[in-house]
Amino acid sequence: MRAERYNRGPHDSPVVMDTLPPQTPVETLLQSAMDGKLPIRMFMQAFVASEVVLLTGSLVTPDGSGFDPLLFDKQGVLHVAVFTDRARVGFHDQQAPHMLGWLMLDVLRRVPGGYGVVVNPGAALGFEISPSGVRELLEDFG
Repeated sequence: MRAERYNRGPHDSPVVMDTLPPQTPVETLLQSAMDGKLPIRMFMQAFVASEVVLLTGSLVTPDGSGFDPLLFDKQGVLHVAVFTDRARVGFHDQQAPHMLGWLMLDVLRRVPGGYGVVVNPGAALGFEISPSGVRELLEDFG
């Protein structure tokens, strides 16, 4: 697995590189949740049931071998990168050129212990799930 560091701005926050409006129904729900118009739990229920895009550094065989997901190192904690739409991938496909579509709940089930998830890295319409948040989502929805 490869780890990339977040691009950092002057206040140690991720540099926003993507300001696309919502592209999918789940992104519209995310925007509503971020705007305080939708309870987070309702968004998360839809999110874990949605298909996301993962990037991998090598081709994945039918038995699952070869899966080398794009990872980001956030203050020493590795986060698996997922994207809510292919349009959100941007330049990240340079680090991991192969795309897979998976249900988010299946992704959460496969995230190793101690890892988090970063959704739409570099996008204004994105967020992070800590390792403990991954466990909580699995308890609530898995």
